[in-house]
Amino acid sequence: MAALAARLAGRFAREALALGAGEVCALRRRSFYLRFPGGRVACIGDAALGGGPLNALVDALPAVAPGEQLSIGLEDTALWRPPPSTDAFPDNAGNIAQAAAARAPAAGLACLIARSHNPLSVHAQPALEALERWLVGNALSAEAEALVGLGPGVTAPGDDYLGGVLLALRLCGRGAQATSLWRWLEPRLAGRTRDISATHLAAAAAGEAQEALHKVLNGEPELDALDAAGWDGLAGALAVAKTY
Repeated sequence: MAALAARLAGRFAREALALGAGEVCALRRRSFYLRFPGGRVACIGDAALGGGPLNALVDALPAVAPGEQLSIGLEDTALWRPPPSTDAFPDNAGNIAQAAAARAPAAGLACLIARSHNPLSVHAQPALEALERWLVGNALSAEAEALVGLGPGVTAPGDDYLGGVLLALRLCGRGAQATSLWRWLEPRLAGRTRDISATHLAAAAAGEAQEALHKVLNGEPELDALDAAGWDGLAGALAVAKTY
């Protein structure tokens, strides 16, 4: 295979790729994940994937197989950063929810945007209610732990929802509350969810998520660019906006 070089990479991806060769551990429609020692991961895709803290964009996506070892060069790689906040969120949350409700997927926890339910969201309801109680100032009960690793996929919808909550808290100026949630969440990840989800959550706790989600929360019409994880994250972000 010809040598691959990343043209753009988020800081979490750069830290992982700097370790050398990684193992292909998950395949997605337009990307794949590499796993490195210490649980570090990076998501490799072409320009269609878009920017993100774990994303490393290459000119052409190669065909790979699970278990394959691969290195990505960083010699001329630009550092991706989240788009600056426009401070529109959460005041624009009503407009976002209205635009998103008719287009939200029925799967995962994105159905909550349209105030509908599926078996997964019904199962998650006690955990979601526990999280809502915490957002308004109550202690975070053990019921909320059921969101960790909840649902199918490379990243679990429950994890993506929590990532949206963490990102939204940062954007709302609730950094201390985001830090508190991450301190509660981080030690509960091992054994409950994949390294991929855990790293996405660490990035969200630092205020970094998929570029498309940042743009939606900034008020830009980027709903078509959201993948399933982005939609579940948007559901979590809108739950925060409903509180604040």
